[in-house]
Amino acid sequence: MSAWRSTVSALAVALTMVLLAPAAPASAAVGSYSVSPSGGSVYRTNTVYSSGFASSPGTVPAGATVTGVSWQFNLSSYPSNLTRQLCNVQRCETLWTFGGNTGTSTYFTGDPANNSWYFRFVLVFGSGSSVINPPVYAYTHNVTVTYQY
Repeated sequence: MSAWRSTVSALAVALTMVLLAPAAPASAAVGSYSVSPSGGSVYRTNTVYSSGFASSPGTVPAGATVTGVSWQFNLSSYPSNLTRQLCNVQRCETLWTFGGNTGTSTYFTGDPANNSWYFRFVLVFGSGSSVINPPVYAYTHNVTVTYQY
């Protein structure tokens, strides 16, 4: 076999191997959205109050999963014995804010990004339920979800 034919044959084999090799995995695409659940004012001790549900926009791709969440809740006051939770329809995370009302979380990582989000508040005090005067009023809150798909 001539040198030229040997070179062409080797190139043909190499090209075939390249074309038949498995493709490298593509990088995951990312996105984000923000929703604003509102309400959840607290009027009694030891009673769970929830904000309204805020659903993800319809533009979230099917199969997208959460990679992170940032949140902010807005209340008229922040008693130290107020339990605060951020929830989606699968589960809730207690927010340890230590005097603040904003934060970030990876607790929901892997959950469906196409989800509804809400806050829960409970003013824990003694036993039983009693009226709080003045109430802890809840306003509009914010949840920003980052996701990959």
